[in-house]
Amino acid sequence: MKNNHLSGIAATSIKKVFSAMVLLALPFFAIAQSASDVIQPPKEFSLANWDWEFISYCVLCVLLILIVARAFDIGSLTEKITGKKVVNWNSTNRWVAIIFLVASVAGIWYEMIYHGKYVMIGDSYSEHGETIDSMFNWTFGFTFVVFAITEGLLFYFMFKYRYRDGQKALYYFHNNKLELAWTIVPAIVLTFLVLRGFNTWSKITSEKPKDAQEIEVFAYQFGWKARYAGADNQFGQSHFTFISGKNPLGLAVQEHVDSLISDLKKDTALLNMQIASADDSAKAWKADFVKFNTGSNATAYPAVFKDLKTKMEDAESGSYVRQLKKDLRRKNTTITRINTLRKNDKVFNNTGNDDKITTEIVLVKGKSYTFNFRARDVIHSAWFPDFRGQMNVVPGMATWFSFVPNKTTEEARAEKNNKDFEFYLYCNKICGGAHYNMKIKITVVGSEAEYNTWLATQIPFVAPPAAPAPNEEGTDKKDSGIVKPNTVTIR
Repeated sequence: MKNNHLSGIAATSIKKVFSAMVLLALPFFAIAQSASDVIQPPKEFSLANWDWEFISYCVLCVLLILIVARAFDIGSLTEKITGKKVVNWNSTNRWVAIIFLVASVAGIWYEMIYHGKYVMIGDSYSEHGETIDSMFNWTFGFTFVVFAITEGLLFYFMFKYRYRDGQKALYYFHNNKLELAWTIVPAIVLTFLVLRGFNTWSKITSEKPKDAQEIEVFAYQFGWKARYAGADNQFGQSHFTFISGKNPLGLAVQEHVDSLISDLKKDTALLNMQIASADDSAKAWKADFVKFNTGSNATAYPAVFKDLKTKMEDAESGSYVRQLKKDLRRKNTTITRINTLRKNDKVFNNTGNDDKITTEIVLVKGKSYTFNFRARDVIHSAWFPDFRGQMNVVPGMATWFSFVPNKTTEEARAEKNNKDFEFYLYCNKICGGAHYNMKIKITVVGSEAEYNTWLATQIPFVAPPAAPAPNEEGTDKKDSGIVKPNTVTIR
């Protein structure tokens, strides 16, 4: 009975081992299927978009495991009935453990060689990036050594100390030296890693470099905009209440804010009209719904039927009026806030008129930069993978990150032997459906002259007034000496 019991345990163990093998193999296979240099946009949910070939392979693997597990159950049942061993499960388990270990090592090696390029960032192109990479290598080195030793011992013990008749396991309750060793050694290693990481992060983020040029980076669903200071080398004030279609960053520019106030007042007037006529709208929607619901209209035009039904139900429940009043309060609050800010001369000081809003970022090699981040809607995360920088971008919270690029884009292309390579700033926090496409190009040039040439091509946020064009003689019309005949203007 003891052997039968052990056989049952062995069968269960083999099931678990095979299940673990499949669970470990499936991610590798998935990586092999999905590895691509081109990020494809998400597709609409449809059974036609599913990879049925891959799903078939997965189902086949699961069925194979179930068949093998069932075969083990049959063998265990046979042993119980006949009282004879069909398979020496203890010996089988030890070889399965070794095979699993070798297969796992081979799988890891294969993935690192063939798919490692899809998960490893590559070379660093900032001054502090070398320290970050060194920190990563030390951490990876320590953890890999510990992983290799512990996993190797685990499978070795499974092989060496398998169950054998006539042997009894030795229960080792306590050993002070072992306890000290596996407590003190990890503590020292972790202290080294944590303190080094803390010191590195503190140096990068403790304070803004005094000689750094500041660039504002604005995040929104789903894109980035950069803002450079104009000729006065000062950033204009901004506020979230100033944000509009014409003023995406919410800069304190009088003409844009006046236009926004005008639009808000038109919206409030329309909302007041809709609230006043809510009863008439409800009656009209109900009449349309009743009329539309006759015959086959409801089934022939389900979207129209659903829309009318929703409007009628919202009107009858009062939800329609409550939403209108909520929108009205929100717009009136925005108007009040804007009018309060308009009285502040420090906000509307015209320093933002010459600021330049761009859809790319241009930097100079060897120059220090500080990126000030703002967000319009939800939390984003600014990720500079090639420069080893990342910072959360939170609405209503000021965050920043500084670095010095140490290679130009052209130098990076030469190193990578890729003439199409570009630096990018990505969003590294899932912020919505088009998150995958949220990026802005970064170009690093080799001289201030190249940077100034690019900056001169960028249009100021408020274009300066055009100078009056002189007449053909190059003098004022008043002094030209030419007498023009009387003209009649037809209106």
